[in-house]
Amino acid sequence: MRFLPFLLLLALATPLTAQEFSGGFRAGLNFVSFDGDLESSDIDDMTFETLNRTTGFHVGATFAFAFTDLFGLKADLMYNQKGGERRYAGPSYFYLYVDEDDEVGDVIFGDVQAEIDVVNSYIDIPVTAYYRIGPVELEGGFSAGLLVNSRASGGLTYTNTSFGTDERIVFNVDGSFFDDEFAGAAVSTLAETPLPRTTVIPPAVVGTYYNSDRNDPLYRRLDFGLIGGIAFYMNNGLFLGARYQHGLTDVTREDNDLRITRTSQQNGRAFNNDDKDYNRAYQVSVGFRF
Repeated sequence: MRFLPFLLLLALATPLTAQEFSGGFRAGLNFVSFDGDLESSDIDDMTFETLNRTTGFHVGATFAFAFTDLFGLKADLMYNQKGGERRYAGPSYFYLYVDEDDEVGDVIFGDVQAEIDVVNSYIDIPVTAYYRIGPVELEGGFSAGLLVNSRASGGLTYTNTSFGTDERIVFNVDGSFFDDEFAGAAVSTLAETPLPRTTVIPPAVVGTYYNSDRNDPLYRRLDFGLIGGIAFYMNNGLFLGARYQHGLTDVTREDNDLRITRTSQQNGRAFNNDDKDYNRAYQVSVGFRF
């Protein structure tokens, strides 16, 4: 990113004798993750959460305006998947609801192994300045994204629950952070057998806000960040590229960032009011500029 001010100064000092507009497309894979605060114990330094990288894709149109043979500006209009995998292993809880109108329910405590994949789909507009060195093109700039879809899938496995048995209780998670209901209304499918030592039929598949008391969207609509990259041109149009996007926006909204760790002071639900989560994305692309 440090070379961007130099490139802008170079553009102002260079006669605009080689102006040329071009367009094309690019598509490829994303290697994405969240970066931020992890859930941990409130009584010691144990951390229960990890944030892992997952794979998505991007595709879209790319446009370039060349001020000279060496320098220009680019802008893309892209469908771009971000997100990541959240893993959790530690003390937690889950709610039981009598029916879909029961927003309180009974709280069951235990340990949970959770793996949740989050796929956030954006319409991204990266704007970069570029500089050509032979077949190599260096670029740096900023990006703005509008979140158009936000989904989660995965599973929760509870053990050592307050039922006092060693039996596992498994929930699958599948839903949308935009459209899901909350509490009892978030149950998609019921299990075939009751919970240990009860006649209560637990859920088998739940939505994203099952344990919450609200369904305000967790993820913010807008995401801003910095971007840098390199491209290698095989000929006048075909190129291979790599980029890194460094998100600057806290993408989670604190009023529904539910804390899943069982805390020593927990009376009902708690939220991560000071938690920050940022998008991190590596991209590899193939594209063509006409």
